[in-house]
Amino acid sequence: MSKTMLPREAELRNWAARGLEAKGEVLLDSMSRLKAVVTRAAFPATARIKCRKDEQYRYVVEVEAEMTVTLQCQRCLGDCEKELTTTSTLCVLWTEDAVNELPVDYDPLIAGDVSNLHAIIEDELLLALPAVPMHEMGSCGHVPTVFGDLSGDAVVEKENPFAALKGLLKNTASAADKE
Repeated sequence: MSKTMLPREAELRNWAARGLEAKGEVLLDSMSRLKAVVTRAAFPATARIKCRKDEQYRYVVEVEAEMTVTLQCQRCLGDCEKELTTTSTLCVLWTEDAVNELPVDYDPLIAGDVSNLHAIIEDELLLALPAVPMHEMGSCGHVPTVFGDLSGDAVVEKENPFAALKGLLKNTASAADKE
């Protein structure tokens, strides 16, 4: 069964004026920035772009994207699969000057006449990446060190080498007070 590919380019204002929608897949090979940070992706991203005009006649683009990628776990440095899912409501703007006038539920999309839909999907997936990719607790091959674990396990405490100095400082301070 062949899947439909998401069109690469679109005139988003025209699409919004006509209420058009597109669904399809985007290959990792067409998203170079995402490809640079992930190890691999078993399947292409699935995406949906729905364009419309809102009550204030602004051009609105609703974006949904989903993709499972393999990243490097920052605990064990092994492969770690993460599902990236994102939903955004973008408002098409000509210039950055109009950004301050947007309602809080819209994200700005500065666009010319023709927009690259694959780049929009890539941007949304990049924003969905975890800041620190790690396996779920208990499924990581990480071995805790003597200093503890990122998971919040108990930390092995070592004796403070300066503890003896603290006692000397107290003795010195009390002797100075007596003089």
